Amino acid sequence: MGKKYFTLSFDDGLEQDKRVIRLMKQYGLKGTFNLNAGLFGTRGEVKGLGTFSFQDCPEGVKHKFPFSYVQHNRIPQDEVRQVYEGMEIATHGFRHEPLGAVSEDEMRASVDADKTALEKIFGTTVVGHAYAQGSTSPAAQAYLKAQGYQYARAVFPSGGFAFPEDPMNFRPSSSLILKNAVKLVERFKCEEPGEKDLLLFLWAHSYEMDYDKGNASWYALERLFESIAGRNDIVYCTNSEAFAHI
Repeated sequence: MGKKYFTLSFDDGLEQDKRVIRLMKQYGLKGTFNLNAGLFGTRGEVKGLGTFSFQDCPEGVKHKFPFSYVQHNRIPQDEVRQVYEGMEIATHGFRHEPLGAVSEDEMRASVDADKTALEKIFGTTVVGHAYAQGSTSPAAQAYLKAQGYQYARAVFPSGGFAFPEDPMNFRPSSSLILKNAVKLVERFKCEEPGEKDLLLFLWAHSYEMDYDKGNASWYALERLFESIAGRNDIVYCTNSEAFAHI
């Protein structure tokens, strides 16, 4: 009989992660935070329409209707080790480089700089990556694998629970802010694994909860955490723990 695994993933290393982590610990959940070591402590805002984010802006930019603006402030380097204690850390591009859109030299430099810096700060071996902007390429996937990475996450959702055939370019089940996230949780709770393991993999940017619209809200996030938590038939794990047995 297979097992059911549930894991979370959050990008960018933001101040809002502190609130996410408090909720995760409250409900006994585990996950992975994907950090840009070259951008620690940077400050800005994200411009969006509804819950769709599409432009980074400098802090204090003039707000224009009908757009929404939320804070996008990264946690300073001298705080990150304490903030993320007990959580897995993964790379996300040293300065948020889209690995599939830059040259191979730039791609390798981004991966190497991020991995080296994070391992030095946290004293752990980094084995996971989240593709900034979902951008990847065969060369990036091969290079990550050659550097000892176990998995690398894309952006577009699969809508399902199957473990990916290619862990170096896998699609998450869904984003936490999409309308189907709650339905996926309910399906997952009822699903029987059979002979194969099942994986519910949800991701987001923590700043998206500040939009306070639909699933992109702190209320909705806590209700989802409350709904999935405390079940004996689910293994709550970090991203690498989910992929370790493949």
